[in-house]
Parts: sequence; C-alpha cells; structure tokens
Amino acid sequence: MKIIYPPLLALVVLMMSGCASTTPINNLGLPPVSTIEGNITQLDESGFILADNSGSIRVRAKLPDNKKLAISIDEKVKVYGNLQGGPEKIFDGYVIKKSTGEQIIVSNPTPHFGFIIQSAFK
Repeated sequence: MKIIYPPLLALVVLMMSGCASTTPINNLGLPPVSTIEGNITQLDESGFILADNSGSIRVRAKLPDNKKLAISIDEKVKVYGNLQGGPEKIFDGYVIKKSTGEQIIVSNPTPHFGFIIQSAFK
C-alpha cells in the first residue's frame, strides 16, 4: 500500500527534519528556517554575536517592549530562525533555547515556522 501525503503535510515533515540538526554558521544559506548553535561572544540591545567552530554571526533577537534577553556572554544556545539576504550576514532569531532547556520566544515567526515552535524543540 502506497501512502500519499497531502502537500502541506509533506512540507511540514521536510521542514521538521531540516530543523532537527544544527547548521554550521559558515554553511548558512537562505532556506526558510535554520538552526544554529554556539556560544554567545558579545551582547547588545538588539541581539548578540554567536560563534561556533566554523565562524560567527550577528543574531538579531530584540524582545518586544525593550525587555532584556536573559542570556549571558559565553553561554551556549541554539537559535531557530533564518538568514537575512543582503551584504551583511544577519540571522533573525525567532526562538532561543538555553542549555538549561529554557526557551525564549523572541518574535512571532512566519506561519511556516509556527508548527516547529509548538512541537518539541530538541
């Protein structure tokens, strides 16, 4: 018996499998959603710099109402988001997962990303 998935379900399955592992910062491209992981090397009011063994990138992660992110330098985090196009490499972070398991939802992600937030963040 052959199972045929509806196109939307197949897309969600592909996206979830694509987000199950992290992407080295140097290998980031312009897919709709990526996961990066590394240590925070610098903080500022609009985000932070994240570094792994392949490089570093600016992560835009500004909370609403000018709330401060509860993260610190040298902390290891995973970030779900997407790379912005243009000459500057900036990663828009939607969800930050700390090593303690705490998740910080930075902003309302695009609709294709909402399903991933509601499912387990591994």
